[in-house]
Amino acid sequence: MADESVQGQSPQDPTSSSPSSLWSLSALQLDDLLDELRARAGSARESQERMASLLDAVVAVSSNLDLADVLHRIVVSACELVDATYGALGVLGPGGEELIEFVTHGLTEDQRVAIGTLPRGHGLLGLIISSPQPQRVTDIGEHPRSFGFPPNHPPMTSFLGAPVRIRDEVFGNLYLTDKRQATEFSKDDEAILVALAAAAGVAIENARLYDRTRGQQLWGEVAGRATQGLLAGEPHGVVLSEVVARVAELTEASSCFLALTRGTDLVVVASTASQPAPGTSVSDLGLRAAMLAEARTVQADATSATGTRSTIPLMLREAPLGLIVVDWAEEERLSHLEELTGFAQRLTLSLVAATAQTERSRAELFEDRDRIARDMHDHVIQRLFATGMSLQSAARMSGETVRPRVERAVDELDAAIKDIRHAIFALQRPPGARDLAAEITAVCRDASITLGFPPDLRLSGRTDALPEQLEADVLAVLREGLSNVARHAGATVVDVSVEVDGGVVVTVVDDGHGIGPLPSRSSGLDNLARRAEHRGGTLSLEAREPSGTRLVWSVPLDEDVPS
Repeated sequence: MADESVQGQSPQDPTSSSPSSLWSLSALQLDDLLDELRARAGSARESQERMASLLDAVVAVSSNLDLADVLHRIVVSACELVDATYGALGVLGPGGEELIEFVTHGLTEDQRVAIGTLPRGHGLLGLIISSPQPQRVTDIGEHPRSFGFPPNHPPMTSFLGAPVRIRDEVFGNLYLTDKRQATEFSKDDEAILVALAAAAGVAIENARLYDRTRGQQLWGEVAGRATQGLLAGEPHGVVLSEVVARVAELTEASSCFLALTRGTDLVVVASTASQPAPGTSVSDLGLRAAMLAEARTVQADATSATGTRSTIPLMLREAPLGLIVVDWAEEERLSHLEELTGFAQRLTLSLVAATAQTERSRAELFEDRDRIARDMHDHVIQRLFATGMSLQSAARMSGETVRPRVERAVDELDAAIKDIRHAIFALQRPPGARDLAAEITAVCRDASITLGFPPDLRLSGRTDALPEQLEADVLAVLREGLSNVARHAGATVVDVSVEVDGGVVVTVVDDGHGIGPLPSRSSGLDNLARRAEHRGGTLSLEAREPSGTRLVWSVPLDEDVPS
């Protein structure tokens, strides 16, 4: 039975289920399952590591508020996350059609210099500009939009790009090439890059807000310092020189100058460069019409100014008070135009306020000087004149010994009265007045009353360009010379000339009795001589033939006074 039972079993029966065969089948299935679990665990660990790297990158790009550092950190993080050899972030211009800045990673400085001009956004780079969506390319050279590479550019194959958005605005694009451990970038790489680009947009916006706030603070400091200096009465040239230096610094410009209106012209008052020098007329530069036209365009549309120069008007209502002109060495994106326009408005208000304050101060000063002049005329001169009259009366009644002394005292009083009148004239002249020719004519007209006839007058040269104190000396010489002729000469003809040509020469010539014996002390002539000596000049008094006297008062001019 036993043999039958054994013979009834078939060792080839596939349905047989011996313990050894069951164990072998289960072991194979378990190995596969374990391999799959290990693979999934490895994938999970890789995903976790990449997620951790992404979070680290987000923190890194968000930890700095300096825009240049943020842009560089974004490119470096992108390369590290997707294992790219080269990376770049192209910043779009205001029109959103071309790149104006290109931040790179993976290229050495020598390679950048050898490549030359950075890309503007053509070819494959322009694909993301025209269609702001992520792009993956296995071989750049095989893509139909590829333009090839410029000379000295390293070869590149695989490509991955994605736009960087700030809300609805595309700020720029991230470009990555040559994945290190694979022939092309994966979908996971694309997802990682898109996530980083989103975080980068937030970081860039924060950095831009910080830059804008910091810039407003710096521009406010410049405007505040200018306002303080102008209102404090500091020389405009000093204050505005500081202004143009700070404007050039804040805008990273190669040069900057400021011109203000002087009558119908624009004159440079401050410049960061040797040309144009302060005092240069903008008309002499051949730029007045072009600059004013550009300034009005900039004022009307801040985005219309292009190239390497910006001209910002200092406008009071519709009238330009001046211009700020900023030049860059290379084509500028005009990112500072908004700040410049706001600063120009504040500077205009400061200039207007300073001018109004100066005019108000001058008016108050002139009122005080006029009051002092009236008091001196109404009180001091009248008392001196009364004293002189009393002395003259006393001289008639005095003896021969006392009379000469009294007469000399009267002469001294006359000289003092003349000096006071000269001081009154100087006080009553508005500050900055330069109508010397009219004053000379008025002195000659007044002298005609005592002479009995008008003197002949001749003017030569730039009498309107003399310093105020020298004008006062010229008028004092004329008054004294004409007064002496009227009192002592008995003349019938008097010639007066004032010449300005490398110096000032005042001449008074008469046909009277001649010099005659002069007193041992003539206070009037002594005063004129002292005035001439003080200015390095001379006073001469000589007889004429056949009769008469010639008085010549001559002083040199400073080199900065035009002749």
